[in-house]
Amino acid sequence: MVEFKLKSLYLKQKKTDSLQVKETTTQDLVILRIGDYNQNKSKYHHFHVPLHGIVEIQYETPDHNNLLRIVFQLNQRNLSIQYYTWNETDQHYIEAPLENEIIHSLSFQAILQSISFSNDNHLSYIVNSLQPLNDIQKG
Repeated sequence: MVEFKLKSLYLKQKKTDSLQVKETTTQDLVILRIGDYNQNKSKYHHFHVPLHGIVEIQYETPDHNNLLRIVFQLNQRNLSIQYYTWNETDQHYIEAPLENEIIHSLSFQAILQSISFSNDNHLSYIVNSLQPLNDIQKG
């Protein structure tokens, strides 16, 4: 079974301010909940992030040989998932295909299902289109 643990979380607000995200009272902040799943246990992490920010979450396998990168903009419907493996010869990560073993692993599914963000005006989460919820009709 493939397991991942949370490695890091990065935020970007604007192309000009990509190095730092500053929280101010003028920003529309949401609570971002992300989780990881190791040894049949879920662990959740909560962050205050700007609604219009871009979030990059990185997970790694316990042996540090594989990296899972999830990037999305909170107020958009775009999601990017990339998978990397460590290349011992070149000493860096290279992009690799996301294989069915990983996609169907309990850890990967738990990670995707744990991602949500909310505040007084927002509640969003990822829906697995392969297993639609009963109250969502296919269009």
